[in-house]
Amino acid sequence: MTVVPRRQLYLTALAILLVVMLLLVVISVSTYRNLNRERNAAMQTVRRQALTLIAALEAGARAGMMMQMAGQDAIGNLVHEIGRSGDINYLYLVNAAGEVVHHSIPSLEGTRALWHPEFDNAQDVRSRVRQLPDGVHVYEVAKPFAPMGIHLNSTESSAAYPAAALPGHYHSRATVYLGMTMTAYEDARKSDLQHAMLMGGIVLALGGGVIYFFIVIRSYYLLSHTLQETRDYTRQVIASMAHGVLSIDTGGKVVSWNQQALSLLGMPKMAVDHLDLQTVFDFQETGIARTIHQGVPVMNREISYHRNKEDWLPLLLTVTPILGETGSPGGAVIVLRDMSEIKRLEEQVRRTEKLAAIGRLAAGVAHEIRNPLSSIRGFAYLLGRGHGKETPEREYADVMVREIDRINHVVTDLLNFSRPMTVEPESTLPADLIDHVVSLVSADAKAHGVDIQVDCESALPPRTLDPNQVTQALLNLMLNAVNAMETGGTIVIRASVSPDGEELEIQVEDNGPGINPDVQEKIFEPFYTTREQGTGLGLAMVRKIAENHDGGIRLESPLPGTGRGTRFTLFFKNMETSP
Repeated sequence: MTVVPRRQLYLTALAILLVVMLLLVVISVSTYRNLNRERNAAMQTVRRQALTLIAALEAGARAGMMMQMAGQDAIGNLVHEIGRSGDINYLYLVNAAGEVVHHSIPSLEGTRALWHPEFDNAQDVRSRVRQLPDGVHVYEVAKPFAPMGIHLNSTESSAAYPAAALPGHYHSRATVYLGMTMTAYEDARKSDLQHAMLMGGIVLALGGGVIYFFIVIRSYYLLSHTLQETRDYTRQVIASMAHGVLSIDTGGKVVSWNQQALSLLGMPKMAVDHLDLQTVFDFQETGIARTIHQGVPVMNREISYHRNKEDWLPLLLTVTPILGETGSPGGAVIVLRDMSEIKRLEEQVRRTEKLAAIGRLAAGVAHEIRNPLSSIRGFAYLLGRGHGKETPEREYADVMVREIDRINHVVTDLLNFSRPMTVEPESTLPADLIDHVVSLVSADAKAHGVDIQVDCESALPPRTLDPNQVTQALLNLMLNAVNAMETGGTIVIRASVSPDGEELEIQVEDNGPGINPDVQEKIFEPFYTTREQGTGLGLAMVRKIAENHDGGIRLESPLPGTGRGTRFTLFFKNMETSP
């Protein structure tokens, strides 16, 4: 799933919000202008109608006066007839005193005008919107009534047009009032208001949609961000696991993995991508097939994985199904655990138990043997001294004493091996320790024609270890190397410190015939030896000393590129000194 960046989401939402706000402003301004325009248009229409009617009234009045309709009130009839129009609410004329002289509705009989606008000339018009007592709004227009075109501000009006020319109750300051119904205006305004409300509803809907869209985008971002964090965290957890983890689909194709799985399988990343795992593991034998097809998990099954013809790795296999929404298997998760260290520890425990049993037996036997040996050696020595030096009896007695000493030496070694070894660490210079060991074996090496070379820097820092035990271990390795080269050779002893400064490594290397690979796993076992005069406890003691220092021993034979030679590498941890 691709997560859209937060900034892009918000920019999109803000852009839509700005567009909607702009539309809101445009629609609001347009609606307001339309309302005013329609209102003004309706008012202008009503005004034109009113002025047209007033002009018709004036024209009719002129025609009536010209016809001199005696005995008939032509203006009153005209007002009454015009006032019956459906668009006119009322029509009346007032004289200069403000009295209603003609009207279109009976309720105006004998009343006075309530509105007295000021006019600048006979063509001047005044208008207003008036609300009647019954709540009806009318558009009222007032205009000077001048049917003959008389200007009210003319000082010659009475001379030019004598009063006899008009009805007796009219004079030059008469005013006509026309009230037009506003039904069309109100209908138009109501329609405009409805249109405005509709547009407002649309705008609100758009605004609400944008807000909802904004909330959805934010929720989507938060959900995507949380999902991405969860996925990243899950990947980190899987990548940080000490065991190898693989996931496969129902066809056995590898879908995901961690680095530890690649290391255990000995494959590069490109090789494992979409790899068919059936080419690596036997699905039927390991039970992976049942997990994929039937959902049956495989728990802690030990298998041997062959990286190549010579390298095999013990693995602990756990397979659990991946269930889909319907509960059917959709793949499997495979956990691979390296059992090499556990196997080594198990072997060490078995060896320790074996050694403990041997030690208990050896200690008991040694105590039983040493006491009679002392007596036998004493009697043999006395018997030999009772005969001359050149007699066979003296020679036989001396042989008995030497063999008894050899038996006593073996018994002593056996007691030392079976006895717990207490480490007494102290600060020791590796160079001084190696020089001391070389001085102890130099005589034997010279006798066998063996040259000893030392490759140890004097600047190596001091280490905290038990110098007596380490000296004994190195002495055993050096003597074994000397005895292995009957016709002479070279022994190289090296010392170095690991890059992290935690381990001291000492190598003892010879160019002798080497050790047969078939017996290399046995040479560290007690009482196993390939020499007639050996006790089989030397290398077992060396390993015990190394393990007492939280270290170990490694064997290489033959040496790379030579086909012969042997190299023992001892590594010791820096010990803590007792307070």
